[in-house]
Amino acid sequence: MRTRDIRVGGTYIVNVPQRIRPAVRDRVPRNREEFAADMRLHLHRGRRFELTVTEVHAEARTVDGFESVTTSKVALPLTAEQAEALGLPEAEEAYTIEGLVLDAERMPVKLPTTLAYAGLPTRWLDPLGTPTALNDLSAAYYRYRVRQQATGMEPALIAQEAAEMLEKQREVAGRALDDYDAEEHLRIVEVQCAEWRRIELVLRVTGADRYRPEDDPDLSADDLRNPIAQED
Repeated sequence: MRTRDIRVGGTYIVNVPQRIRPAVRDRVPRNREEFAADMRLHLHRGRRFELTVTEVHAEARTVDGFESVTTSKVALPLTAEQAEALGLPEAEEAYTIEGLVLDAERMPVKLPTTLAYAGLPTRWLDPLGTPTALNDLSAAYYRYRVRQQATGMEPALIAQEAAEMLEKQREVAGRALDDYDAEEHLRIVEVQCAEWRRIELVLRVTGADRYRPEDDPDLSADDLRNPIAQED
């Protein structure tokens, strides 16, 4: 998305690539909040999330913003009187109790909160409502993972995996009609399903007794290597 089109206060879709560039990936967190954001960003690789922009850095072509999330964790600072009542020694900084909020059935209660991000590339952003799509690198990665799993498998088992993946695609497609996370997952499942069915067809045509990526007539030398590892 063009940097000049992004507005502070607006909410956008962030498309996180599988391979996060070093300038973002290798930053050293300065505090717990930055560490939590970096960990969350790592978990978002190859997926999307909604970001409300709080600042636009035009020259760097990056944005800061926050994601609305839920948590069961809470931190309760103790007053000096409470710390004294607990027999804790005096300290310059207030003591804090950290833990989970549980309901009457001892299940975690989900509380709304936000997670702040800094320095996200503007090219990762799309307007809300943009259809979910996998970039070429992510699609290549998921196809590579399917081929890894299929290596050494016999045709009957390949056919079974292809049939099960097709059923999974239909199930996820149904949930994706009104589930944002399922819509994202569907794009991945579609790629995986297509690759299983392609491998099934390759074995049927070639008559091979097991699947070997190096014998796959549809693959190039680059296809045999992890596409993520090939990126700088």
